[in-house]
Amino acid sequence: MKQWKAVIAALVAAALLMLTACNDAVTPEQAIKSFNVKMNDCNYKGAFAYVSEYDGLSFDKGDQDGTRKIVDAVSRTLEITILDIQTSGATGAARLNVKTVDLRRIYGEAAAKVTNGYVDDVLKGAKISAEEMREALVSEIVRESATNDADRVETECQVNLRREKDHWYIILDSTSFNIMMGYINEANAMVENGDFSSVTPTNTPAQVSGSDVSSETGGENGESSVTFND
Repeated sequence: MKQWKAVIAALVAAALLMLTACNDAVTPEQAIKSFNVKMNDCNYKGAFAYVSEYDGLSFDKGDQDGTRKIVDAVSRTLEITILDIQTSGATGAARLNVKTVDLRRIYGEAAAKVTNGYVDDVLKGAKISAEEMREALVSEIVRESATNDADRVETECQVNLRREKDHWYIILDSTSFNIMMGYINEANAMVENGDFSSVTPTNTPAQVSGSDVSSETGGENGESSVTFND
C-alpha cells in the first residue's frame, strides 16, 4: 500500500487559509452555528472568522494531491449539534455532538475498490502510474463521501469559547477539528501504514474531550464558572 502514501500528504503540509472575514456572532451559539454553515458551504474564510485559536488540519486554496476535494467533501457533511454551553464572563465551553462521514471507513472501502479495479490490468502487464492511482483514489473517496449511505460517525466533544470585543469565537484544538474532519488523522495513518483492517465501529457515539475543560457552579452573579486546564 506504499503507493497510497502520497495521496494525502498535502493535507498536513499546506498553509491554513486565515484571511480576514466578518464575525457577527454575539452569542456562543451563533458562533458555532455560523461556523457549521460556512463549513458546509466550503467557505473556509468565512468559517474561520468564528475561530480565535486553531491547532488542527491545514489546507489552502489549492488542490495538491486532492486535498481540497477531500476537505470539501467532508465539510459538506458536517453536522454540529450543541448539547450544552457554559459561560463565565468572556470565556466558556461548549459540549457538542459532531456528525460527519467517517473517512477511516471510506478510505478503506475506496482503496479496496480502486485496487480491485486495477487487478486485471496489472495481471495483463499494464503499467499503472502512482499519479493515476492517486487520482482514482481521491475521486472514489469524494464520490463515496457524497452518497446518502456513506459511513458516518457521531462523536461528543468539547470546545472552548472566547469573547473578544463583544463577539464570540471558537477555540479549536487538533482533536476537535480532527473529529470535524471525519477522523482524517487516523485515515491518513491508515494510508501511511497500508493497513485498512482496523476501524472503530460507527454505530455508537463516542465521547472525546477535544478541549480539557472542567466546569463548576458558583461564578459571579450566579453564572457558571468554567475552569480551563492547561
